[in-house]
Amino acid sequence: MRYIKSLLIILLVVALTSCSKSPVTLFVNGKIYSLDANNTVYEAMAVRDGKILEIGTTAKIKEKFDTKDVVDLSGKTVIPGFTDMEGSLVEFARNLNFINFSNVKSIEEAQKIISENAKAKKEGSWVVGYALNELNFKEEELLKIDKTILDAAAPNHNVYIVNVTGDMVWTNSKLLQTLQITNLTPNPKDGEIEKNEKGELTGLLFDKAVNLVKEKSPEISKEDLTGSLQIATLELAKYGITEVHDRTVNKESISLFKQIIDSNKLAVKMYGILSAGDETFEEYLSKGIEVNYKDYLTVRAVSIDYDGALNLQAASMNDKYKIDTRNTFLYATDEEIETAYKKALDKGFQFYIKSVGDKAVTNNLNVIEKVLKEKNPKDHRTVLEYIEFISPNDVNRLGALKIIPSVRPEETMSNIEILKDFIPETNSNNVGMWNAMLQSTKYITAGSNFPYSNYISPLTLIHLLVNRQPLDTNMSNIPNLNQKLSVLDAIKAFTVYAAYAGFEEKTKGTLEKDKYADFVVLSDDIFTFDAKKIKDIKVLKTVVNGKIVFGK
Repeated sequence: MRYIKSLLIILLVVALTSCSKSPVTLFVNGKIYSLDANNTVYEAMAVRDGKILEIGTTAKIKEKFDTKDVVDLSGKTVIPGFTDMEGSLVEFARNLNFINFSNVKSIEEAQKIISENAKAKKEGSWVVGYALNELNFKEEELLKIDKTILDAAAPNHNVYIVNVTGDMVWTNSKLLQTLQITNLTPNPKDGEIEKNEKGELTGLLFDKAVNLVKEKSPEISKEDLTGSLQIATLELAKYGITEVHDRTVNKESISLFKQIIDSNKLAVKMYGILSAGDETFEEYLSKGIEVNYKDYLTVRAVSIDYDGALNLQAASMNDKYKIDTRNTFLYATDEEIETAYKKALDKGFQFYIKSVGDKAVTNNLNVIEKVLKEKNPKDHRTVLEYIEFISPNDVNRLGALKIIPSVRPEETMSNIEILKDFIPETNSNNVGMWNAMLQSTKYITAGSNFPYSNYISPLTLIHLLVNRQPLDTNMSNIPNLNQKLSVLDAIKAFTVYAAYAGFEEKTKGTLEKDKYADFVVLSDDIFTFDAKKIKDIKVLKTVVNGKIVFGK
């Protein structure tokens, strides 16, 4: 009797233990590219508590785990979720309340949109647009852009439009008056309030002067912003994005993210990158890095801008621009970079430096090399981001210094289209050296720079990395065609390599046992699909921590 009682207890314990290990969900009948070291392909996954409990064949997974929560993938392709290495979620959320100008292609169209939106608002209120792309306009129209255009559309409203790269704002006279910006207002450091030959304001503000407008823009209420952030993350999930590296976070936005995470309403994960010189970074230096808050938020990096966009002639280049313009300054000195870098390394923070031009890359590698020799950190994973131009010698230095290169495919292709108008042709030898950087460092990451971009979809950016052609035209004189990436490496730029860049390779980036169940289901097999049509592949489902956040 005692034996039977003991046996029953043992069986009960075994049963309870078995139940506690049952997965929340089974995903079966798929073609799951794990992107592990051998790129093993599986059919099914068992997911519990947001992580992959088991991965294998459909038959074995179904046999091992008895659950009614089963998602049939119907033979569709599954790959790890995408990480966008460059985006601003808060700005993206704010812009949901503004007008998207990314597809506007003429002054007349811009005027019409502003006028129609102003009619629906009271006089004196604000009308705000974003993502204006200068490349959509004819040159003769670009030269006409000034405050008088917006004055004609909405003279009694405060109007401004930010361009797609976020470094130019176009205002009307009413807004200038409201903000008390006059021809006597001094230019801020690293910025310009443009005047015409008569010394009159044109209504255009550049670089750091943009903040004179954006910082005075009416604040969206915390409640509205919280709602917009939730919508914004769901919007990103539509593109298969499961994590964003956001280099615009601060104390307020981090607090807001945590609030949404606590309420279980954040659809994608956040990797927060602080700004050097900002008070939030100084505070974090005291308390240290923050890793994996409730599986959704990490804050362990700091960034600094060195130079700017090529189309504004703000990229630091070895060769001089064809036309000298206002944008000849740099955003940070060597001393500022060195000081911030040392502070970051001392407290275990990762460091990002925006380095667009070839001269910028050389200069920043010099600073990095100096600091690394002094500090000798074990695993720094420093990122040079926005790299558009790089010399062959510096490509080799990236690998020697164990630097992670990060690129913006859309920006590179846009630069290729306008190279001849801005810089000597010899610079084309150093543009978009994607494959060379990958071979040197074994890693390359990529991002969209949303909301200051035309394309958010990683699939579109993968298309650019693989094909090295603009989406809307076919160029015959593309430089460095040998710098295309393979489909596998282009995908890894948003998955495997991105996870490594965030010190997250043990938990993300591939689909393996005990890693987070962050993945996307695609309409077609991206590895066998026509490479020239990758941009046409659709995201059917996005899964974060085992939960379907987009799709059915």
